[in-house]
Amino acid sequence: MQVVAERLPNAVAKISVTIDHDEVVRASDVAFQRVVTKYNVAGFRRGKVPRYIFERMVGVDVIFQAAAEDLVKRYYPGALQETGVEPVADPDIRVESLGMAEDEPFRFVVEVEAKPAIEFGDYSDLLKEPLTIPEFSAQQLEEAMQDVAQSAGQLVPADEEPVAKGDQVVLDIKGHLEDSDGSPDEECFVEDEDYTVVVGDGTMVEGLDEHLIGLRVGEPARFRVVYPEAHPDVEVAGKPVWFEVTVKENKRVEVPPIDDDLAKALEYDSLESLRQVVAERLAASLEEQAKEERFRRILGKLKERVTFEVPKKLIDLGLRQQMQELAANFARMNVTLEDYMERTQIDQASLEAELRPQVEELVREKLILQAIARREGLTVDDDEVMESVRQVATLSHQSVGQVLRTVQENGELQQIRDNMLAGKAAAYLATKVVA
Repeated sequence: MQVVAERLPNAVAKISVTIDHDEVVRASDVAFQRVVTKYNVAGFRRGKVPRYIFERMVGVDVIFQAAAEDLVKRYYPGALQETGVEPVADPDIRVESLGMAEDEPFRFVVEVEAKPAIEFGDYSDLLKEPLTIPEFSAQQLEEAMQDVAQSAGQLVPADEEPVAKGDQVVLDIKGHLEDSDGSPDEECFVEDEDYTVVVGDGTMVEGLDEHLIGLRVGEPARFRVVYPEAHPDVEVAGKPVWFEVTVKENKRVEVPPIDDDLAKALEYDSLESLRQVVAERLAASLEEQAKEERFRRILGKLKERVTFEVPKKLIDLGLRQQMQELAANFARMNVTLEDYMERTQIDQASLEAELRPQVEELVREKLILQAIARREGLTVDDDEVMESVRQVATLSHQSVGQVLRTVQENGELQQIRDNMLAGKAAAYLATKVVA
């Protein structure tokens, strides 16, 4: 087998494969045994007609077409392996010569959208950047301990106290859009008699928290808030709204003192052992942050050194996943993606056009990381892939078999492997330091 590969525009790889005539003859013999059983030839039982009569009565090209299918199926995977081409879409295969004439080889050409061949050159200079992990300060440790105490706090009634940031309140709330004359519209667009929220947690519309701070239980209040232009509900986005609010309950987190009792409540032997664990977590967090920052700097410099076309197929796949994530985010706000597009008067094509540059950049980074992994000999074995599948099964409360069948049916098994490989390359760039 002789194989020649070249790169075409639009991330397409062209592979030309030539097979010696002797191999074509052997393939035609095997193909004849298969196709002869599919034709009726007068005077012969099906499958028993001699080849020379079959060729005269049915056609020699029928045999060689069948042989061509066998040869392509047999040699295409080897051609990919020999050339290093990694397809991301179905191939366009064209047979240029069946090899029917004496000493004539069989030739076929494949054009397929594929991952680009990325050449970095020497990038060891980038890996000379030191990995500097800062030490935490006493103040940072104290703040971390305070966070632990805060998380261990219990809600207690605070009905006698004015509402403060961090309080959990139950509201009787009504919202009215503002009419053209500046007065509230008679019809409520939102009404809830038992709306529970933590003041200042960012879940309410911007500006509403400020008006709640200082209110007391049973004290009615009326105020005006302008919704952000970017609010997902276009019926209120950018519009002034009048709220009528009464605080029905107020609870406040009672933060325990940082002492041995807190440590024991959290199942630690002593305050010192709790402090040691918090210190270790803080140190690990600072280390991960330093690694992430170094990784982003090195990746940014690598991106400046290479130019390549990103396969459209991979961008389309990334867009589909981005749209699914967007729909899930809206669902958490009780809004469907379809409703959002209808209200904002944007169609799916326009929304995808807005997302495409961001998706393309993410795909570009992933391809660079996969190329780094190949360059450095990083691999992901089947056991690692299965462990990832098991983790997905645990999180989704499904059996491993169910998840495995789903990813296989959707053709996502290689994607899982590619993502894990990119993760290993990211860790390599984050931590590898050369002299």
